[in-house]
Amino acid sequence: MGATNAPELKDEGRLKAIKSVNELFNGFINQFGETDCTTLTGCDWSKKEDLKRYFKDEIYKDTCFRQFEYVIEKCINEKAMANQ
Repeated sequence: MGATNAPELKDEGRLKAIKSVNELFNGFINQFGETDCTTLTGCDWSKKEDLKRYFKDEIYKDTCFRQFEYVIEKCINEKAMANQ
């Protein structure tokens, strides 16, 4: 804890970080089925009409906000567990 240098390849901290990232990623997939923003929101970001629809219909409230909340909650829980 409190280290400022990057962990060595076989360092316990590095292995814990890799495990945490894998758990976050796999949990996200289990929760939302995908990580691709276009698939998650149903918006093609290269189309102006989809950009407008994203904001007009507030698509982010049922997609991005829930996903962001999931990630933040997992990170906070991981930090709390690491401090025990």
